[in-house]
Amino acid sequence: MRNPGYLLKRALFKLSPRFAERLNIDFRLHAPNRVFLEESVFGYLNDSAAASSDDSKTLFVGIDKHNWHYPRLLNSEFHSLDIEERKAVYGQPGRHWTGSATEMADHYGDDVFDVVVANGLLGFGVNTEPDFRRLLEQCKKVLKPGGLFVIGYNDRPDRAPFPVLPVLREFFELFEPPIAGVDGHVHRVDDGFQHVFVFLRKAKASDRPALRTELADAASVH
Repeated sequence: MRNPGYLLKRALFKLSPRFAERLNIDFRLHAPNRVFLEESVFGYLNDSAAASSDDSKTLFVGIDKHNWHYPRLLNSEFHSLDIEERKAVYGQPGRHWTGSATEMADHYGDDVFDVVVANGLLGFGVNTEPDFRRLLEQCKKVLKPGGLFVIGYNDRPDRAPFPVLPVLREFFELFEPPIAGVDGHVHRVDDGFQHVFVFLRKAKASDRPALRTELADAASVH
């Protein structure tokens, strides 16, 4: 049986999500992987946003009551999407889209977001390697060149029954963020979920066209 405090929070949220937000109500999970995301990863994102002269835009793929409070933790223009229409109530007004993550570029366009976070999708809707590849293709499209992609998943055969890291490297560059306790582009959280976070970046614009021009100029000399 849930405690009276939780039931009161739920009642206030149902009355008015925006009123509950002003009261700083949340339904956060206290699992170690969520704590790492909300404190360490978001702390890094906020530091990066503060150091940038441009406004930051973040897309969170998948939203529910447990991450509804994330806009209050991030110093960024927070956008979200979820395929379930009933979850739209957890999104920010005017910044939530109800639709499939494998079609997000048709909605948002290309090169829009500085950060895309996809946490807890593998085994919970994205269940096959072809679906995973489609998700990554879409995430890459909506990210700006040099943008950060953070993916979290339970590294277990029942949730990720295909090799995840080799597929990720086909779409993104590896990135090691300057986060305390993170050594490399993969961070494993010591919890019963066997949760893993992987940090990657979208490649910046290639200099190959310039190189081809230089080679063509050199060839024309001879």
